[in-house]
Amino acid sequence: MSFVELSDGNRLYYSVEGDGDPVILLNGIMMTAEAWVLQRKALAEKFKVVSHDFLGQGQSSKPEEGYSLRRHCEDLLSLMDELQIEDAHLIGASYGGEVGLLFAAEYPEKVKTLTVAGSVSEIHPLLEAMGRSWMEAAKTEQGEAFFHIVAPLIYSEYFFRERGEWLKERAKAFAGVVTQHWFKAFYGLMEAFMELDLTPELGKIKAPTLVVAGAEDILKPPKYSRIITQGIIDSRLEIMETGHAIPLEDPKKFNSLVLDFLEENES
Repeated sequence: MSFVELSDGNRLYYSVEGDGDPVILLNGIMMTAEAWVLQRKALAEKFKVVSHDFLGQGQSSKPEEGYSLRRHCEDLLSLMDELQIEDAHLIGASYGGEVGLLFAAEYPEKVKTLTVAGSVSEIHPLLEAMGRSWMEAAKTEQGEAFFHIVAPLIYSEYFFRERGEWLKERAKAFAGVVTQHWFKAFYGLMEAFMELDLTPELGKIKAPTLVVAGAEDILKPPKYSRIITQGIIDSRLEIMETGHAIPLEDPKKFNSLVLDFLEENES
């Protein structure tokens, strides 16, 4: 296992796979670096793929406070310095895409291309209400119950129908790995998300940007992706027939879109 030692004593877990131009994967709020396994395998055939856990996730440190999108961006700079990466392709899912948007706006010279899937640049009242409900659910610190509360907003009806047994097993497995520290860190990450206001920053993004939305995404529906593409000059929108968990529900289609986009912008 590899870690970046941060200046405040916290540590970020990361892994590297493959060779070539660097691609950095940015996690959704409940993801870990390992959740990108299907993307890493496809991308590592042509690229150097870096996956890592944000502060508060997976194997990274989980401090009691100090979470923000800007902090994640600063930590990403530290990771790039550690790996001697001057610039990279960024691929983010949901919360990770939102970190990617801010990073691309603040550090345009560090971003070759940006891909965001199921992400938002602003929070409307219904999304705020759903986020608050997740935060209240986290206070119970009951893993299986928490999973059953959040899952209907993450996965499509098709996925529930086709992969229902997998989701039941996933709920049990989730309950077996989450801890009190996980729930407290998750709450802190959600507080960071609830402060999100990135639409005014979108015009600063110069990197070619692929925006992917799930047609059946209840949590962050395509209207949010349209706001992002309207704000970024060099961007395009692709809508997939999935719920919110776009890379997981249809990895083959998602990987194909991303690889084609990276190939178009390889120079």
